[in-house]
Amino acid sequence: MNNLAYRTWGIRGRPTLVLLHGFLGDSEDWLPLVSLLEEDFYLVAVDLPGHAKSLNVELSDDKAFALFSDLLDLTLHQLDLKHYSLLGYSLGGRLALLHSLSHSHRVEQLLLESCHPGLESEADRDIRRQSDKEWAERFRTEPLDEVLQQWYHQPVFADLNSQQRQTLMEYRLEINRNGRLLGDILEYCSLSRQPACWGQMEDVPFPVHYFYGERDLKYTGIALRLHKSGSLAGLHKIAGTGHNIHRERPADMAAIIRQQLGRSSE
Repeated sequence: MNNLAYRTWGIRGRPTLVLLHGFLGDSEDWLPLVSLLEEDFYLVAVDLPGHAKSLNVELSDDKAFALFSDLLDLTLHQLDLKHYSLLGYSLGGRLALLHSLSHSHRVEQLLLESCHPGLESEADRDIRRQSDKEWAERFRTEPLDEVLQQWYHQPVFADLNSQQRQTLMEYRLEINRNGRLLGDILEYCSLSRQPACWGQMEDVPFPVHYFYGERDLKYTGIALRLHKSGSLAGLHKIAGTGHNIHRERPADMAAIIRQQLGRSSE
């Protein structure tokens, strides 16, 4: 089993925060946040399977979520990290959530950013399964630059202006070179395959915090429902942001993280 590639910043012995990026990203996505937190924390940012420097790490079709959780556990174990907090964005948030539920004895705090807890109805799963299957096939078979043009014009990326979209696409092309592996993780870790985790965060032994962007209407609804159900220790709306909060307002997010995780180490 190949290890996940990772980067570290900060000082060992300080509170550890493990960072999981979203689909098409890499560990460097976190740099704006890292620059604000590295003096206070030990930060570990991994590249997800099939992405960037984890290009040689593949997931299987039928047990992708469990396999990723084992890979993350192995990687952190080799770093001799027995306890840590997790911050995951979008796809990385869903992976962080499932890992935390299966490794609750190791997790100190779970921070979710624009993360879906899972679809509940079979009808919604069917729609998402078909959509992700079609996107996955495009990633596997079509030129990446053409697929990314379409990918970043989806409604969830509506906050990006033309220059931001072009810059992001160029960077994604630079770090991601294997469309087949990207298609695999998109399909194997599809939201349609993820267990629905609504109601499972209420009794976990660690605090769960949720970050959502003021302009991200879909995830605002999810955040408010989680808060109403009693699943969250903290709900954090970041003003003036859309889906990718750590890129748009890293200082606002860092201030909350410092307050919450610093509190756990006192």
